Amino acid sequence: MYIVIYKDNKIKNIISSNKDTEQVIKDLKLKNFILDDDKYKVFEKIQNMSVTDIRAIKEDGSVMSLEEQIENKILVLEKAEEIRNGGIYKLNKNIQEDFIRLVELGLEELDDKQKIVTSDDGRKYITQKSYEELFKENLITTEEYNNYIISQRQSQYMYNLDGERAELVESVLNNLASQGLLTEEQKSQLESLQTKRQEIKTEYPKEN
Repeated sequence: MYIVIYKDNKIKNIISSNKDTEQVIKDLKLKNFILDDDKYKVFEKIQNMSVTDIRAIKEDGSVMSLEEQIENKILVLEKAEEIRNGGIYKLNKNIQEDFIRLVELGLEELDDKQKIVTSDDGRKYITQKSYEELFKENLITTEEYNNYIISQRQSQYMYNLDGERAELVESVLNNLASQGLLTEEQKSQLESLQTKRQEIKTEYPKEN
């Protein structure tokens, strides 16, 4: 048998014994294991000896799950706690997964320039907002946004145009040296460069 000694529903001790129940209880009282304001309850077996609240032990000695204890208002989780893998887990704001959960619970705040994104596999992570998002949310000025657009244009110009421009200039200079005129091919190259420049401007428009 198991004698559970408790006070205000909180278990103080669990005593296991094969002796006569009444005699064991008498001995426990004499040895001050059971005090005057303590209560006790006897079970044939107890499923989980780590239980801390007498209300969580059912009549057959089985113990309510943590979810059942919460449902029956026996267990109250703190704001930053939740049930994970059958145990009580305290969320750690220094772990990104936990920090995201704390943000969702309203216990932590995300930086204004960051956002939470869900990937295809369902995982959530924190990333920086795009310049377009920052501008729409008035988190950066028009000047800051336009400086970003200019840098993007310059990057695209360098990647897409510089090599061709150099070839064109070299070709034009050679022809000017010998004939003083542009060929149809050179004219076509120039038109292509101008078209590409306009495409980049359209892709990265400035704000007024």
